[in-house]
Amino acid sequence: MLTVRDHMAIRLAAASYRYAGARESDVRHQLGWSMPVFARHVNVLLDRPAALAAYPVEVKRLRRIRDARRRVRAA
Repeated sequence: MLTVRDHMAIRLAAASYRYAGARESDVRHQLGWSMPVFARHVNVLLDRPAALAAYPVEVKRLRRIRDARRRVRAA
């Protein structure tokens, strides 16, 4: 099961922002988390089957982005 904060975190991670710092501002305002805490939480959520069932399109897109960044760092 996903908590309300889990739902909010996935929605914030999947949202597109026009200005730099807007996501960080939303995360601090809505969740009260710093960006490193938010990123760790989202990475854990992306591996949970409940998140995939609730937000299949968003989770798959965020996984692709995460995996691409990992490949670039590993190269």
